[in-house]
Amino acid sequence: MNNVELIDENHKQSKYIMYKKYYESCQKKLDKLTLASNKVSLFRGVTFAIAGLFLFIGYYQKNLILLVPAFGLGFNFLALIFYHSKLEEEQAYLKDSQSVLKEYMERFDDGWKSFPMDGARYLSDGFLESRDLDLFGKSSLYQYICTASTIWGQDQLALWLSLSGKDFPKDSASQVSHEIKSRQQAVEELAQKTEFCMELEILARRLRDIEYDESRKIMDNFFRALETGNHFPVICRIFLRLFPILTLTFLFFALLGVHRHLTMPLFFLLEFTQFMSACLGLYWNNKALSPIYQMNKTITPYRKLFQLLERESFDSPCLRDLQKTLLKNGVASVALKELEAIADSVCARHNIYAFLLYNSLFLHDYYCMERYGKWKENYRDSLESWLKVLGNAKALISLSVICHTRKSHCLPEIVDSKHPVLKVSNIRHPLLNESAAVGNDLNLTHCTCIITGSNMSGKTTFMRSIGINLALAYAGGFCTASSLRVSLMKLCTSIRTVDDVNEGISTFYAELLRIKKMIEVSRKQIPMISLIDEIYKGTNSKDRIFAAKETIQTLSKPCAFTLVTTHDFELCDLENDLGIDAKNYYFKEYYKEDKILFDYKLRDGRCTTTNARYLLRMAGILK
Repeated sequence: MNNVELIDENHKQSKYIMYKKYYESCQKKLDKLTLASNKVSLFRGVTFAIAGLFLFIGYYQKNLILLVPAFGLGFNFLALIFYHSKLEEEQAYLKDSQSVLKEYMERFDDGWKSFPMDGARYLSDGFLESRDLDLFGKSSLYQYICTASTIWGQDQLALWLSLSGKDFPKDSASQVSHEIKSRQQAVEELAQKTEFCMELEILARRLRDIEYDESRKIMDNFFRALETGNHFPVICRIFLRLFPILTLTFLFFALLGVHRHLTMPLFFLLEFTQFMSACLGLYWNNKALSPIYQMNKTITPYRKLFQLLERESFDSPCLRDLQKTLLKNGVASVALKELEAIADSVCARHNIYAFLLYNSLFLHDYYCMERYGKWKENYRDSLESWLKVLGNAKALISLSVICHTRKSHCLPEIVDSKHPVLKVSNIRHPLLNESAAVGNDLNLTHCTCIITGSNMSGKTTFMRSIGINLALAYAGGFCTASSLRVSLMKLCTSIRTVDDVNEGISTFYAELLRIKKMIEVSRKQIPMISLIDEIYKGTNSKDRIFAAKETIQTLSKPCAFTLVTTHDFELCDLENDLGIDAKNYYFKEYYKEDKILFDYKLRDGRCTTTNARYLLRMAGILK
């Protein structure tokens, strides 16, 4: 193990140990809380039994003195219920903390590949580069860095990671560059606020219990419901308050014995009237209140997340703007607290006994409808913007993950340049174990870079390292390199081309379609970088070499960088072609004790060795 690998391994161990200590500390607290919760639960049961016994004896013996301890124990029972509920909340918080810490520990090895959010829904035929570079899907960059628990955060992260596949016209390049730099400032600040980011992840953990599609459906239903008003005429509002007051007043007088022959029938009449009105409006009330009932489990986490974002102090303009949005038109957490109270009332009506009692005495359903209607009027125009703010914050935190799990990382320098710029130092693939990944340097001063090397020497991995780090750079996140200086370029790739039997497309034709797209982009004079792996590998060697030379010559323009890997050494001669601005690089293998080894280091020049015969012998195909 060399010195660099030793440093990386020490960094990994120190970070891992830190997360592990936090995890074990949470476990110790959780064990104590579990023990305390069990004791409180037992004591609560005993208290209830004794209170019931005192009440039973006092009632049948008509001994009022025994009712005093019965009521006292009853109040203690209620206090124990509240305390037990608080202990359960603390236990749930610690479990969520452990879940977050466990995921960070798993990012140091291959455990992250089992994370549920892999972003496969964002794979599309319109952005095939995401498949080539493993941006989305199983074992992808998205799966590695995504900490967003809300649908807005997940969508926003995917959108930013997809920016590398967008065109960057000259008239908008400056604005896009400014937006990227603004996100970088926010990501850098969040990377230093470790406790804040952890807290945000922990509080959002329960939102993961609902799958993306279900969550999207619930939110869509809720926003559609916000568009419909719950208007109550003045007369209805008067009756909504008058009927419960009269009902309770007649009940009070009847219990006191005041004109009981009159007050008791009036009480029953009003109670029956209120209950029947609730039954008549049951269908419409259920339909109107159903969206908020479905939202019940998510409102409290959202409210706590808003509170955390509102309290924190930020320096970067991006984060301060997000915070201002939460504080505009009323504080977001205050609005969610109101909605939380309404949701609790709505949930209570789903208990049959509560439904009968509340609606008979208080017209509970209509009261919920009125409160919900007022909430809509006050906050319907602000809620979506608040949720998007939270999504942006979560996506920005995801872009800072690499800072916490990688020793070699940097925030890239985005430069404004008329010509493409790409200079990297110690760049590595972010999805490889850091101790096993080898860093490489590259300073592109030529339009075309032709990379040769033996099988398994690292050509494709290096090319993917470039592409995936460019995606991170344009998203505004940390990259796995010591330094990265890059201008805005559209990223085009042809790496993982596959055939399609149903469409009648061969591997070779699929690659042709990819390269045709690159040529069309280059003709628009749009700044671009093309990554082509094993160019035209699907056809015979004679046609391949001819086609490759013509393609490279067409793509060799001042506005474009083209990186090509190949086993055809004839393409290395293009370095001497005055019409093509090309340079050769190669990867090398060496042999030790009848074993083939690689150092995965990029070198200037052309490869002069092959290892196919040796690999065939190792496989037992050749003697």
